[in-house]
Amino acid sequence: MSQFCADRAPVILAGMFLVGALVLYARPAVSESVFEAPFEPAQCGERLNRLYDGDFEQFWNYILRQGYTGAPEFAWSTPELAGETPEAWRQRAYQCVLEVERANHHDDSPETRYAVGYFLWFGTTSLGYEKDPDGQPGVRERGYRLLSNTAAEGYRPAMETIIQVHLEMVQSVDQRIAYAARAGKTVTLPDWWPDRDRLILSLDRAAKSGFSSAYLAISSIYSERALLVGATGHDHNGKRATSPDPRLISAAKAYRKAWEENRTAPVTPAPTPAPSPAS
Repeated sequence: MSQFCADRAPVILAGMFLVGALVLYARPAVSESVFEAPFEPAQCGERLNRLYDGDFEQFWNYILRQGYTGAPEFAWSTPELAGETPEAWRQRAYQCVLEVERANHHDDSPETRYAVGYFLWFGTTSLGYEKDPDGQPGVRERGYRLLSNTAAEGYRPAMETIIQVHLEMVQSVDQRIAYAARAGKTVTLPDWWPDRDRLILSLDRAAKSGFSSAYLAISSIYSERALLVGATGHDHNGKRATSPDPRLISAAKAYRKAWEENRTAPVTPAPTPAPSPAS
């Protein structure tokens, strides 16, 4: 797991993350309480109460042990109250999550914006990518904005994390399109979602700037695209296919090799792998 202390990266690295930041430049909207009664943070549990005070040390220690997949467990750790229905708990637990964002909204430091963005994006994977009822950016979009903008400013932990985020974003769209095509349906993507080709380009630039994990991310994207054909009979663009494009497999191997050769390299320009297959 990457370090979580502040570390300004060279200016040249900041541009590779402008893919999302140029489109999603605004600060996240402040969440409003969904409770009719006054909010009682003490009922949200010890874990989240620390976050309301801006103390993310326990959160980061948990992520160091569990990885980003452990973020939902931490975010939804609000204990159930006696006699509380599952729906009432879910509404209250969701508000407990939103209050983390609101409690830290005044802190404009990269450390806090990164922490809140990480918490929102990885901690709310069960919520989808919809807008809020009033049409404002939803919780995951706000999390992405924080991560993307902080990465674009050159904050290294966010720059490293956005690689995983962009990997997930590309694979999510690929899977949705392929499986929808198999079912004879079409997919409507969120209007704020960055284009897949631009996300892959940002990963490629990150890799060449010394973030070697981006090589592995691109390799995973192409490997997954090849596997989707066998699983769905359609490619990542929804077109019928009986076998994966050989260029996908070749590119996956090339990027994997680039990762193996550069994963311990310092942050300096790295060799360019084989050309990417056409999308």
